Amino acid sequence: MQIYYQMNLDELCSRLIATTRTFIAEFAADDVAADANERGTIRRALDALHANARLAGHDDADLDLLVMILERERDHEIRGRFMVFEGCVDPDLGHVGEGRQVVDLTERGQAIEIVLVSLRNIAMMRTICRARIDADNFLMQRMSKL
Repeated sequence: MQIYYQMNLDELCSRLIATTRTFIAEFAADDVAADANERGTIRRALDALHANARLAGHDDADLDLLVMILERERDHEIRGRFMVFEGCVDPDLGHVGEGRQVVDLTERGQAIEIVLVSLRNIAMMRTICRARIDADNFLMQRMSKL
């Protein structure tokens, strides 16, 4: 994430648009959606996303809709849950660390999880782009008043 703050705005916007378009080109709606209506909804959201990477507004309804559908489908692919200990065994203190719950997903569920990570990355890039565009606009307005 830090790298996005260090890029100049042109680079960041270009990377966002390229990442978004690559994501859309590789997205397999037929493998994710449960029915034809949902596939149509996904396709419309992807088309809107493709048009301008949705930088024009401050609305993330397209990504929110995709995330909601993908999370629901991923939740249907859970085989089970188990606890994993992350830490070490200290001779003086015993077990030092914490246990966390891990979800065991099917192959399809793992593929959906990868898509969700990509969507979250696009959402983060979009948020940073919008904030930097807003900051540039604000500074330009301030400078024009001087």
